[in-house]
Amino acid sequence: MTYGSKTMRIVPDDLAEPVQWFCLMCDGVEESAPDVEPPSPPICPTCIRLVLVQALRALGVDL
Repeated sequence: MTYGSKTMRIVPDDLAEPVQWFCLMCDGVEESAPDVEPPSPPICPTCIRLVLVQALRALGVDL
């Protein structure tokens, strides 16, 4: 008697779902590829650019 299939269902890597994470600054939802770790701390690229521009302006750098 067989109570189940002996073959396992394997999900290919290209069908894996992206990893969703929330930005700590703007609460926006971002996605990363399944094989890429989310940034630590989780801050989106847009917020990183805004903070960088503010910091450079505070230092007197002309942009």
